[in-house]
Amino acid sequence: MKKLFLIIFAFTISTFSAQELTDEHKKMLKYDDTSSFSTLVNKENINACYPIENISYSLLALAIKMNSSKVFQKLIDEKADLEKICDGKTPLMFAAKYGNLNIAKKLLENGAKKETKTEKGYNALDYAKKYDQKEIITLLE
Repeated sequence: MKKLFLIIFAFTISTFSAQELTDEHKKMLKYDDTSSFSTLVNKENINACYPIENISYSLLALAIKMNSSKVFQKLIDEKADLEKICDGKTPLMFAAKYGNLNIAKKLLENGAKKETKTEKGYNALDYAKKYDQKEIITLLE
């Protein structure tokens, strides 16, 4: 009985804690179009984690991954959480992984912490080294 309760509880939590990325969100990120930003992004979802292919991303991390510079800047302007952890990584770790030097610089300028570590003890510099992102390694050292 306890096992059944735990399974139901875990399913309920995962259903309500994970947000669904809408087609409109996807288009905004894909085309780096901020015209509908204010209708798509709000206090409830700006820092949510969105599951995509077994990895979860914040909107900030998705903007980094998709190199959506206008959406990224709008999220910074709207005070998206620079330390939000989705899939065990902060936005700076995603920037280091994907090799986006300009975004990494902007994250640091806006208060992202390069010393933040994952549960396994990795930081953004470790991701830059793992993915051989030389410019970001230099920035973070």
